[in-house]
Amino acid sequence: FRTNCAAIVENRDWTTAELKRLGFDVLPSMANFVFAKHPAIPGGALYQELRNRGVLVRHFSSPRLDDYNRITIGSAEQMAEFIRILTEILEETL
Repeated sequence: FRTNCAAIVENRDWTTAELKRLGFDVLPSMANFVFAKHPAIPGGALYQELRNRGVLVRHFSSPRLDDYNRITIGSAEQMAEFIRILTEILEETL
């Protein structure tokens, strides 16, 4: 249990740092997910583009969360692939 929790924390910290490097605002999290938004791409549009590429995140249309996507923290390999695809989307969009 502790080993799994430590891996989640490590992957969450790495993912948060990478998201910030890509220009995202990331809300503080102590869970196995983060909420992140990019100032140049609406949350719903990013959600749809990720979905089109086979990446599932959660998007909520409530006014307080509409710009954010909820990103579940997976393995180091999964998070590296997520960041790779996200980087592609940003390069194509911005």
